[in-house]
Amino acid sequence: MNSIVSTAFLQQCFAMHRMDLAVKRIKGAGIIVFCRQCRIRHTLRVDSWPPGVAGASSPFVESLLRCATDHLTAIQVHAVDVVREYLDLVCAECRSTHAFRIAECVTRSSQDSSST
Repeated sequence: MNSIVSTAFLQQCFAMHRMDLAVKRIKGAGIIVFCRQCRIRHTLRVDSWPPGVAGASSPFVESLLRCATDHLTAIQVHAVDVVREYLDLVCAECRSTHAFRIAECVTRSSQDSSST
């Protein structure tokens, strides 16, 4: 599979096997989500939701960055909406939710890249 710029594959993974979506990294303005079931990596560039809520340099609030540092494996994809370009993450450890606007989603199979 070549790189595909579309949120549709992320929504398909979410609809079919949401429990297999794992947030692998949160850095800069990006979130990497890996689907363990179909071995596809979704690299998302996100903005704050609603626009302008987080700091100008990063769409991530301090509480999410703390979650990513302390218990990244507890962060899960809670909702995906391709029409509204919306992504919602939830931390199972501290019960916080974080909403984002998806600016771009690049999908690659794990065979296209050695890093997942």
